[in-house]
Parts: sequence; C-alpha cells; structure tokens
Amino acid sequence: MSESPFLDPFAVPTSGEHGPPGPDAGDSTGDVVPGTVVNSGPASAEATHALNASIPLDLDQAVGAFVDDTHLWWPRGLRATGEAGHVYFGDGALLEEDADGPAGDQNPPYEWAVLAGAAEGALELDWWGGHREAADSPVRLYLSWSGGPRGGAELSVRGSEPTSWLEEWTAVLGAFTRYAGGSLAEPGEGREGA
Repeated sequence: MSESPFLDPFAVPTSGEHGPPGPDAGDSTGDVVPGTVVNSGPASAEATHALNASIPLDLDQAVGAFVDDTHLWWPRGLRATGEAGHVYFGDGALLEEDADGPAGDQNPPYEWAVLAGAAEGALELDWWGGHREAADSPVRLYLSWSGGPRGGAELSVRGSEPTSWLEEWTAVLGAFTRYAGGSLAEPGEGREGA
C-alpha cells in the first residue's frame, strides 16, 4: 500500500482531547506522518485473545470498506443511539450519531472507541464499546490488516482482559464479513489463550 489508509478516515487532530499535545503542552509530536504510530507504544504481548476474519477484497478495498463504509455494515443490534444510528470514524474516534445528527452539547455523538495509534496496516483503539458508563477504563485493541495467503485480506483484532470486547467484536466482525462477503475464523481458531 502506498499510503496509510487509516490516517485520513480518522482525521487525527494534531492537538486536543484525542490527539497529541499541542505546542502549549511542552514537546509537541507535530503532524501525523503516514506509517508512524501516534500516541502509542508497541503492540502489547499481553493481547492474549484474538478474532480473525478473511475478506475477499483487495487489501485497500477491505480497509476502505471497514473505515469508510462503517455506517453501512455496523450491526444494528450494537448501536448505542438506536437502529437508525450513524456509526463512523472521525475526530480520532469511532463515533455514533443518532438519526437527528449532531446538535452540539445537547446531543454529542456516542464514543465507541478512541484512536490510540495508527500505522500502515494497523490501528490501536481504546475500546469502550457499549459499556462506556460502567467501565473504569477502556480495553486496548490492536487491529491489523494483511494480505491473505490466497489473495484477499485478513483482519485480526487482538486484546486482553477484560474480555467483554470479544462478544461485541464477534458481532462487529460478523457484520463486516457479511457486508464484504468474507468469513470469520472457525470457533477456536480466532481466540488465543482463551
């Protein structure tokens, strides 16, 4: 891939709540550079659980469908604002607006996850999921894309405890693979250490 497909759809701000600190906060990390990880350390060896999917699209097409068409495939049963909610990647987060759209402070979007890092072929999300009010802290998830062994694309989602994310991401990847004509790994193949 010539450019990181993950940076444009997420529009990671260079300062503010979801981005690197601004110039007033001391050392600035500057602008986001394709192929680099922002606000993140290396992928954790503690990510002991995984879900895997095979997508019969070119790698760029599969990534584009995942990040640009999220509102088309996101599972209806996993929408925080109701079945008509619009789920999308933007402002350095995975967000959902209700059918009426944004209405300032009175109707802010629901935040499913915050982009913790991005590099070519990889995303790190701090996943709140449907438990934003009940969770003490988000779960760090590592999404990685690669070319499949027989063509197409492979998507792996890795994380660790607590494992509440597994059920939600099984639904998320199930919906995405149905949309893209792919398949989830057989039970037992997609989890490590479970």
